[in-house]
Amino acid sequence: MTLTGIPIILLTSAGAAAAGVTAARLWPRGGRLRPVTRTLGVLLLETLVVATAGLVVNRHEDFYPSWAALFGHTGTITVTRATEAGRLDQLLPAGRATAVRWQPADLPGWRLAGPPRVVVPAGYREHPGDTFPVVLDLTGDARAAVAAALRTPDTVTVVAVPTAATTAAALLSLPGELRRDVRVDDTGWAVSGTGAQAPLATAFARAAPAGFAVYGKTPGQLPPPLAAPRRLPS
Repeated sequence: MTLTGIPIILLTSAGAAAAGVTAARLWPRGGRLRPVTRTLGVLLLETLVVATAGLVVNRHEDFYPSWAALFGHTGTITVTRATEAGRLDQLLPAGRATAVRWQPADLPGWRLAGPPRVVVPAGYREHPGDTFPVVLDLTGDARAAVAAALRTPDTVTVVAVPTAATTAAALLSLPGELRRDVRVDDTGWAVSGTGAQAPLATAFARAAPAGFAVYGKTPGQLPPPLAAPRRLPS
């Protein structure tokens, strides 16, 4: 049950209604425990009403797009790590560039038009000890973006189609999710977004830690050492 979904709002509102009806029926009763039961009933009703109102506001404003964001787990980006085989490695064919549909755990919170596509270069499987630079392509034309990414050497490309509800803050968990599934670099991501997606791409690059993402550049245009087509893990 997602934090911004209708089911959780209906659940808390139904709970508030039930608590109100129960409190009204039991209000004259209770004997010597009447003050205690009345107090508990009022507190429960107020809690459910406030929770319902908070969920409605959160759905509209997208303050906390996922349970992970609510508890502070927003995909903190680390600079160094030991390289491990990605969970998607065994599903990718060797010898050719490949695009796969990617469905990580945080996908509902990103509020995209659909699951993003991850495009890995032809040499990905042949270099199991390497990590690869990343292009995050926020686009309105996924088919054209995937076709272009398949022709881009030595780079992992994430093609995502945002919606009006997609926020830069929610997308900050994307790098952590990708590193669990694909062997990618920890810094120097190139972020692409044109037209209506340009403000979101710019906001993501600014919201990310310093040096992590650069808007409007390809990996080959990044300053050394980020321009290297591949790098071995430190």
